Amino acid sequence: MNTLVMAIDHQNTLSTTISQLTLREAMLRNASVVIICCVPTEGSVEGEVMSIECAIDPTVEQRGQPKDSLNCAEMTVRAALVPFQQAGITARGLLCRGDPAQVIVEQATKLSAMMIIMGRRHLSPFNRIFKGSVSATVLETASCPVLIDLSEGQNNA
Repeated sequence: MNTLVMAIDHQNTLSTTISQLTLREAMLRNASVVIICCVPTEGSVEGEVMSIECAIDPTVEQRGQPKDSLNCAEMTVRAALVPFQQAGITARGLLCRGDPAQVIVEQATKLSAMMIIMGRRHLSPFNRIFKGSVSATVLETASCPVLIDLSEGQNNA
């Protein structure tokens, strides 16, 4: 089966545009979706942290708030799974630790993904130099096509 990778950031609210783009592409290509979210590296721990199969609707009240970046990322991925599961698209989430661009490209290669779909933060030139651009690095290093939603994250400086 064809696989699409949707890369999301646990620090931002999930873009409905990226979800809609990925959902449309999955339907057109009869593809499954893997949602990848990278969390900060703690110590020397890198790599796959958790595979997520079950969606959780964010509009349903949850007990307690996420306590750390891993919990926040897990809730973001579970919320991102909802529209795919509602549409009958095979989808799962994958939480990883490490450099986001490197992890996204490595996982897309491992999955033999036909496309990576992700957003862009629109960093200022200073922050682009200081922080680096994940989307630019993925675009330059991925072995499959990369679809970048240019409207994503326009308020991030």
